Amino acid sequence: MIYILWLLSILVVVCWLKFRQRQRIQELTDLIDQLYQKDYQIPMKQDDFSQLEDQIYKLFIELVEEKEKVHRLSQSQSQNIEDIAHQIKTPLTGMLFALENDKTDPATFSQQLNRLNDLSNALLKLASLDNNLEGFKLSPVHLREVVDYALDILSGEIEDRGIVVDINIGEAVMLGHFNWLSEAVINILKNAINQEGTRRIWLRARENPIYLELSIQDDGGGIAEGKQKKIFQRFYKDPDSKGFGIGLAMAKRIVEKHQGQISCRNTVQGAEFILQFYK
Repeated sequence: MIYILWLLSILVVVCWLKFRQRQRIQELTDLIDQLYQKDYQIPMKQDDFSQLEDQIYKLFIELVEEKEKVHRLSQSQSQNIEDIAHQIKTPLTGMLFALENDKTDPATFSQQLNRLNDLSNALLKLASLDNNLEGFKLSPVHLREVVDYALDILSGEIEDRGIVVDINIGEAVMLGHFNWLSEAVINILKNAINQEGTRRIWLRARENPIYLELSIQDDGGGIAEGKQKKIFQRFYKDPDSKGFGIGLAMAKRIVEKHQGQISCRNTVQGAEFILQFYK
């Protein structure tokens, strides 16, 4: 009799375990359906299936995030293509108009072709930066050398405008990519030079245990508060601007690749761009 009861007990336990197993498998199936319905609540149970349940949840969330990332990238690429087409259309329209009206002025054509060439170079740099085609190896860089190189590239424009440049960089050294850092500084300086009222530019370096800061300030009148964040968006520019709206967006991307951040604010004299590179 005891033996029979023992066997029956074992049979009951086995049946209950089988039932529980099927129930948990059904719950896992229901969880997947629930996740597909964008209901991301997960039951807080602790048993042999909990780890599998947790892994399913994590995998699904990763898939959702990846899908959203691809969607955002697709939208961004579509917008970029539209913006690029618009940028290319402007000089091409000018040249076509001149041809149709038999006004083939070589100087005008040369100006428009140079604009297209500048746009092409900017887009290639942007693509290289996004795709790391050149690589992004960091090494010790003297910030003063970066600034001197950028000013040398822009020396002609600075002299033509009669702009005075005041430099106080010191011996600041950081881990960076010389060419890309120079590109960022050049683009910010170009923004200052292109302000009609700019007569003076200040470059200052400050350092503390947390970050190295480079300040680029001008006396060109400043930037409207509503535009201070927009100016770092790709292809954003004022209607009367002669640029492409790429330079400051590229500067922001370069600083971020150096584990830093860039911001803009107005001072009494004009605009100040602050680049902070964290140690």
